[in-house]
Amino acid sequence: MEDKKFFDIIPPGRREESQEKPLKPKPVEKPKGELFVKKEVVEEDTSSDLIPRIPFPKAKVLILSVFLLFLGLIGVAVYLKLPNVDIDIWLKTENLTFTVPAEVNKETNKFDSRELKGKIVSEEQFLSQEFSSTGKAVKEEKSEGIVRIFNDYSTSSQSLIATTRFVSSEGKLFRLVERVVVPGQTLEKGKLVPGTVDALVRADVTGQEYNIGPSAFSIPGFAGTPKYTFFYAKSFSAMKGGFRGETLIVSAEDLEKARQVTRTKIEEKIDNALNNRTLPGLLLVKENASLNILEQGPTAKVGDAVKTFDYQIRAKKETVLLAEDDLMTLVQTDLLSKLEDQQRFLPESIQINPSIETLDTATGKTRLSLKISVKIYTNLESGPLKEQLSEKSIREVQQSFQNLSQVSRAKIKIFPSFFKNLPKDLDKIDLKISFE
Repeated sequence: MEDKKFFDIIPPGRREESQEKPLKPKPVEKPKGELFVKKEVVEEDTSSDLIPRIPFPKAKVLILSVFLLFLGLIGVAVYLKLPNVDIDIWLKTENLTFTVPAEVNKETNKFDSRELKGKIVSEEQFLSQEFSSTGKAVKEEKSEGIVRIFNDYSTSSQSLIATTRFVSSEGKLFRLVERVVVPGQTLEKGKLVPGTVDALVRADVTGQEYNIGPSAFSIPGFAGTPKYTFFYAKSFSAMKGGFRGETLIVSAEDLEKARQVTRTKIEEKIDNALNNRTLPGLLLVKENASLNILEQGPTAKVGDAVKTFDYQIRAKKETVLLAEDDLMTLVQTDLLSKLEDQQRFLPESIQINPSIETLDTATGKTRLSLKISVKIYTNLESGPLKEQLSEKSIREVQQSFQNLSQVSRAKIKIFPSFFKNLPKDLDKIDLKISFE
């Protein structure tokens, strides 16, 4: 076996120091519990390692190159995509109102002659509503009732004049309302039976105290004679109607209120019925649609002492149904003729209020007045405006908007914010137009 050569590899900077102070080999301790395996040492040519090397940080160069490339890509992206500009513009609007006459004919389709196709519809309803009386008055009423007068005096009849007095067992005085004739006695089964007649009597004075129950009555006019004992009367039910005090009555104001309330409610009832009959796409003309009162009236009159009363009304309304699309076409055609070259209108702002001028159920023709309200504005084309604003500074853009009479206000947002000019690329300018 050849002798093996060993070389110590020492860094160049420390070679001389190593030669001056040779290192003492450290004793090698044998690991406990492990066996030493003798490794074969291969002889290598280390002559090149004896030449000093200059270190070159390849990893740092690679990282720096990637970083510079990344910055370059970002720069390209910024150049291609930025800045981005959002511009919100609010244009001034003004209200335009005008009136368009029109005729409704169920047979026509002539928009140029301002004729609309439509039909006349009608609805009839009845309403009855209870109302409370609010009037007050001092009421005095006499109690009254039916008594049966007996003639147990003779077989001859007896005439009693109106106002004949009858005194109850309670001492309450009543008077005969009308003249009566009391029949004489009759013979029944061998016995004389008193003749009788029923008559209406009324209390001599007002008051609740005369509302007495069943009672017996004497006739003071026969006092001191044999007839006083044999002419008498009886009641079999209570006397009623006696009253003295304040009570509720129907006032003129009560009737007028009832008339107005029922008129309003029956018109609402009719309108709801007509609305339920109106299909989608149709317009019901409500303004100036006349309400015809067929009959109306209360169940009580002014001064009646009742707590409540009813007011009844029957009414009918006639109006016109129109097709909304046809109506809008007519209105827009007329509207366009009123606008100047650069003026436009907002379709969603159109309001049409049709009212009936005349309505002829016989011919089916109706004349309408269409009151129109719409918002108009002076147009501003976004394409040419972008071209005018590109590459201008934000200050110049703001000044440009101030010089446009149709612009109410504008809001400019540029990203990133350090850019002071709008881009040349029009696709980077987002222009949104709204209306005041």
